[in-house]
Amino acid sequence: MTKKMGLFLLAFVLVALAVATSSAPVEATTICLKPDCFASPGCCVASQCAKWCEFTGGGYPGCTGGGQGGCCFCSGAVS
Repeated sequence: MTKKMGLFLLAFVLVALAVATSSAPVEATTICLKPDCFASPGCCVASQCAKWCEFTGGGYPGCTGGGQGGCCFCSGAVS
């Protein structure tokens, strides 16, 4: 019984250490639901709008919603 408990604790510590030291991207750590937008695609972060801004004529990509889900927009002119 003591050996099984020791193995369980060792496994628990190893899993806890692996979870604590893993580095997840910021985008994956927050919960974001992309809404259905009327004139642009849904987004969680501005980088998801880069291709859409290139397609529509340029500008700096942005995303409304503060990381909680929003719509893409392109601001400013690219020189």
